[in-house]
Amino acid sequence: MDSATPASSAPATPGQLPPQLQSILEKAFQFQQSGAMDRAIATLESALDEARQNSDDGYKTRFILAMMLPQYYLSSNAISNALKLLETEVSFASERLKEIKATGTTEQKQYANRVFVELRDYHTRLRLLGQPAPEIVVKEWIMGEPATLVTLRGQVVLLEFWATWCKPCEQMFDKLKRLHQNYSGRGLNVIALTRHYLAYRGTPEAQAEEIALMRKMVNDHALEFRVGASEDENTQDLYGAAGVPTMAIIDRAGIVRHFYDGDEDRLEQVLENCLVELP
Repeated sequence: MDSATPASSAPATPGQLPPQLQSILEKAFQFQQSGAMDRAIATLESALDEARQNSDDGYKTRFILAMMLPQYYLSSNAISNALKLLETEVSFASERLKEIKATGTTEQKQYANRVFVELRDYHTRLRLLGQPAPEIVVKEWIMGEPATLVTLRGQVVLLEFWATWCKPCEQMFDKLKRLHQNYSGRGLNVIALTRHYLAYRGTPEAQAEEIALMRKMVNDHALEFRVGASEDENTQDLYGAAGVPTMAIIDRAGIVRHFYDGDEDRLEQVLENCLVELP
């Protein structure tokens, strides 16, 4: 089973981390590099337990550790531990968000919402690994012939969620073009799926303008693989893809095998494995 990590930005860059937390993460990484994965996990578990007891000052630390520790569990093939941890943290983040919505500042509300969404989506992605891929719902196909995951069964699907305003998504197009060129002849189908953002629940005229913007981006980047637009966020929610770009690999049997985490070698390996397997 392949691992998943946060699909958008990490919870914080190293330069933003409190010194004590930075030291803990470095120690865990050193243990991992030396092959002492049990000690690495124990280090992070101990830090997370402490952050859970320190409900105020440890809130951000708790979030970062809750996003990092599952990656170590997955490296040890302990996905059940990762899912259990995230389930606990999603529940906590949900309750915390309710409290902050009632009394917090705008900045606090925004941060609490971000924490909840990232934890919720990470949990969703992990639950999908090894499971049948949810069907996609497309309002309009901007490039390529209409398709569903059912009609593409027997082929490998690379499903990527993007947005017109997302610079990392735009930068991802070159990667998608390369993968399409290298693997489409062997049975890979790339689908770049976006949705209405600027004109969400807007007038037909506003939605038509946003579709025109999507078409312009497709033309500007000379995309030749399928590109579709959904009406709303429902399909994204099914894949834990509120943060974009998010990329999922679905094998010939329609099973979710991987969520891209920035590891190019791992992505190529997963694609090779999926492409050589019989449906």
